[in-house]
Amino acid sequence: MEISFTIVDCFLGRMIVAATAKGICFLGLGGTDSFLKSELAHDYPAADLCRDDARLREWAQIILNHVNGQLSTLDLPLDVRGTAFQWRVWNAMRAIPIGETRTYSELAKSLGSPKAARAVGRASALNPVSIVIPCHRMVGSDGSLTGYRWGIERKRALLDREQKKAA
Repeated sequence: MEISFTIVDCFLGRMIVAATAKGICFLGLGGTDSFLKSELAHDYPAADLCRDDARLREWAQIILNHVNGQLSTLDLPLDVRGTAFQWRVWNAMRAIPIGETRTYSELAKSLGSPKAARAVGRASALNPVSIVIPCHRMVGSDGSLTGYRWGIERKRALLDREQKKAA
């Protein structure tokens, strides 16, 4: 599999956007380009990775416009593998309005599986395209910020920015 990627600056540090010919397959946040490239390589160890800033410039800009509050929705092509349940969770996450959060239990109940909060949490953790699938909008049962692959501070910053835009 060939995966192209670009890395750009954003208010959260550096952002990598990676895609196959079908769509975005990985989106990550970090402090250094080398860290982001290693995360992509870890998730796709057999892929041929090549930087292609020109090809992904438009999608990266759309995502930047979204995190900067200039776009309320993201409708980008995705090439993400997941189970039917994971896709149900991910689609439900995409339906959470900007500025709002949901607990894992609330999302499980909305899916008609009230005992599946842990499975919802696992699906959230396996989301390879953060921001596009806004797993940062998921919080603990007491409203506290819980794990986020890219760091709790980035999760807090994303939520703060979204809540200010929604206000």
